[in-house]
Amino acid sequence: MPEGTLWSTDLGAPLHIDTDAHPDLWGYLHLQIDKRTFKEWLGLHLTGLAAIHNIELTRKLRRFHKDFYEQTLVTLRDTVQADEAFVYHPVPLTSMPLVVHATRLHCEAPDAASCEGTAALTVPHPDIPAWQQRTGSITFASPHLGEDGVRVTRSYPADSTVMMTSVTYHWHTPPGVPDVCLRGHHDDPEVIAAALEPLDDFARTLRLPGAAR
Repeated sequence: MPEGTLWSTDLGAPLHIDTDAHPDLWGYLHLQIDKRTFKEWLGLHLTGLAAIHNIELTRKLRRFHKDFYEQTLVTLRDTVQADEAFVYHPVPLTSMPLVVHATRLHCEAPDAASCEGTAALTVPHPDIPAWQQRTGSITFASPHLGEDGVRVTRSYPADSTVMMTSVTYHWHTPPGVPDVCLRGHHDDPEVIAAALEPLDDFARTLRLPGAAR
């Protein structure tokens, strides 16, 4: 697929990372999608959220979400090269949507301590002064992906007025099985704080298709 192409006819590919998360909380965001299907999905998605949040779905809100999701599709597919993406439904329509993306990583390190992907999560961003960054990490086990997991939260300035907050989960799996990384970020730290427990619950549902539960 040419880089930067938004719409795709390469549909129906099997899932790389699966979940059985509750559909009222989390929805699947198709990274491969055609224009007609996207329009139908967006209409149903926004109408449903407007009803949940009891808010009028104005033309301005429709345009905001349309532009956001179109840009997100391009970024996740062509730049991040994510395997799957998901949307957290309870975020109000007036805020930036909370989208998390999952990616399989190939790390053949024998243990988590030797895995470069795990260590890289806590390394400060090279273009942002260290004193402007806040990072915290905890161990994070998964019933599907194993005990060698970590959750890293990070706050950093996106510009002079916006403080971004990101949450990243990484599970190191045995050699021969892909590691899994789940990541999301938002421009409102309060949204991340409110969603952290549901994010944890969602992260525990992730699995590699075909793997034994």
